[in-house]
Amino acid sequence: MPMSSSSIDLTSLRKALAQLSEALAFWHGCAEGDALKPHLRSAVIRSFEFTYELAVRSTRRVLIERAESADLVNDLSFSDLLRRALDAGLPMQLDTWRRWRDLRNATSHAYDEDRANEVALAAADFAVDAGLLLKALES
Repeated sequence: MPMSSSSIDLTSLRKALAQLSEALAFWHGCAEGDALKPHLRSAVIRSFEFTYELAVRSTRRVLIERAESADLVNDLSFSDLLRRALDAGLPMQLDTWRRWRDLRNATSHAYDEDRANEVALAAADFAVDAGLLLKALES
């Protein structure tokens, strides 16, 4: 069953997603070998991290708002949160959002060039999913 309009302020998520999209455009537009390229990749990764966190928190807050008891949602594991979101009509496929969580967790470990590239390259696909989620949360 689709959710009705939320009273949760989604401005931060909207701005974070716009910043991620802008960081991706700058990074992709920068020539290989340019000294700015690795710094722009770092901006993409940081924007991905921030947008991911806001997307999950916003989802939890909207689900709490709709729940009969906030404790029913507050204490949900990540997988159960995703299932509840799907049940509520939000576009959060289990495997896809688990991948985003795994990539987000990877950014907090020791720096690895290959992992940084993997996260930055995946950020464009994440931005699409986060945009779909934002639209669903707003509707």
